[in-house]
Amino acid sequence: MNQNKFPFLLPALLAIAIATVGCSAEQPASDAAVEANGTFVDTMVVKQEPLNTVYDLSGTLQAYEERALSFENGGRVTAASPAAGAAVSQGSILAQLDQSNYRLQLAQAEAAIQEMQAAVANAEAGIRSASSSLASAEAQVESAQANVRKVNKGARKQEKAQAQAAVDKAQSAYEKIKADADRIRQLYEAGAASASDYENAQLQLISAEKDLETARDSLSLLLEGATPEDTDTAEAALKEAVAGKSAAEAAQLQARSSKEQAEASYEKAKVAKEQAELALSRTTLSVPFDGVVLEKLIEPGELVASGQTIYRIGSIDQLKVLLPVPDSEIQEWKKGQKVSISLYGQTRTASVSAIYAATNANTGTINAEVVIPNPAHDWMPGQVVKAARGLSSKQGLLVPVEAVIQTGDQPYVFREVDGKAVKTTVELGGQMTGNKLQIISGLNEGDHVVTKGGSSLFNGDTLQPTGGDNE
Repeated sequence: MNQNKFPFLLPALLAIAIATVGCSAEQPASDAAVEANGTFVDTMVVKQEPLNTVYDLSGTLQAYEERALSFENGGRVTAASPAAGAAVSQGSILAQLDQSNYRLQLAQAEAAIQEMQAAVANAEAGIRSASSSLASAEAQVESAQANVRKVNKGARKQEKAQAQAAVDKAQSAYEKIKADADRIRQLYEAGAASASDYENAQLQLISAEKDLETARDSLSLLLEGATPEDTDTAEAALKEAVAGKSAAEAAQLQARSSKEQAEASYEKAKVAKEQAELALSRTTLSVPFDGVVLEKLIEPGELVASGQTIYRIGSIDQLKVLLPVPDSEIQEWKKGQKVSISLYGQTRTASVSAIYAATNANTGTINAEVVIPNPAHDWMPGQVVKAARGLSSKQGLLVPVEAVIQTGDQPYVFREVDGKAVKTTVELGGQMTGNKLQIISGLNEGDHVVTKGGSSLFNGDTLQPTGGDNE
């Protein structure tokens, strides 16, 4: 910043210096001020120091991070322990709502899940049963199809040969038995065979005759093929088997559909449980970060609505303040720049964290956000602080206001050189930092300057420094 920005500052400060000095260096020192070994004075070593521009800026301290906390669901508060000013840690419980209804909803959701699990299991059992029925129906269709093919095709050559062989065998047996029966009949008529032998021979002949007829009938059936009735019966059996297969397939599809419905209901029940669990979790209000309770707005037993603020907490390891900088000077403020913040005589070095993009409509200023360390938590949100921006890139020689004396046109100071007071004319700059004035000529870095007691000195007086040097 231009050092001549405050041309009114120097005359005012010199007037203060003249008023406080009270007497010139040309006046004799009082007897009380002079000891046998010299005048007691405080001195300082002149050195290069950062030049600060004094800004009459002030702002209200705020928590670095602040949060208004509320319940997402309404209800009756059963617990709200931390009071305003209490330190709270992340994850700790601030307040809690009555959980009775929410726990009941969760129990109902869990019961619905069990019910849907049973429905899914039943549907799976139905699918297995339908699959088994379908397999049986498919086997019946295959059997009926084979029977139709057999009926339509007729007997095979081997079957016909077997039937003819059976006829031949029955014929041979009949002829043999008939010959035996004739012989026994003749013997019976001649009285050489008994009646019993005759009857047995006749019975065997009748049986052989029937076997021959049966064999001939079987051969005839094979040679003639299936009757229309047999074909109709076989085809009817096939149609019935196909219909049974279709019914089994429909039952299987229905069982699978039932399972899909049961699974969908199960998923819906799980969502309902998650919602119930979420609603139950929202009955507990937890601390989102380490901080302190700035404000408590609720007590146990009260009813609260969804979204109603019940606590305000803030993080005060660091504080922040919004400084209203005139828009004509905002270009000289940069992010990361150091700022001196004072409160009740205590000063801390802060840094600019952000420059706001918009001008305040009512004041025409632009806010500069400044972050202030507060490890002991001894500064509190709501306190009003003053701020001065440091221009660390500029340095100069600075001396306390009380070290500069002016009784005429030129201000001067007393240097301490080899124990003697040396009156030294100085030229003041336009810069003031705290209670110090900028010296642009007359002094060099490393000079010892009298800071207290100079108003009673003469040039060449013997000095006795009191240990006030600030090396």
